Amino acid sequence: MNAVKHFFQKIKSGNLAFDDLSLFLISIALAFSIITTLFGFIRWIFLAWVLLILAYWRSYSKNRLQRFKENQRFIKHYYPISSGFQNFARRFMPKEHHLYFKCRSCTQLLRIPKKTDHIKVTCPKCNYSFIKKTINGYLRKRENVTQ
Repeated sequence: MNAVKHFFQKIKSGNLAFDDLSLFLISIALAFSIITTLFGFIRWIFLAWVLLILAYWRSYSKNRLQRFKENQRFIKHYYPISSGFQNFARRFMPKEHHLYFKCRSCTQLLRIPKKTDHIKVTCPKCNYSFIKKTINGYLRKRENVTQ
């Protein structure tokens, strides 16, 4: 009971630090424990416990400088991968407010608001400028032609 009380006191005081690497280890441990339980690999559950213990050991560690350096190395490799997945997933999400297209010159992915009829776009990568019409522009043009 004393250990639990001490744990919550450390959380309240801000001395218990769960950085990105610790949270990643906890997530992997949780996923691994679910997978091993679902597929009947109960003997392998100790790997999930090892990851969980490692994450908590990192958060209790008094050598903050070393944990910071470890976290920075992790971030250096993790964020380019995670942001790549996020950008890939974002392309397939419903595009309610913006229109995504590629620059005609350098194929950089650009974004403009859908509510505009047409807009002058300047690519931030190659500075190529052109006018882009959105779906509202095409619909309004058709309405004007039919009236």
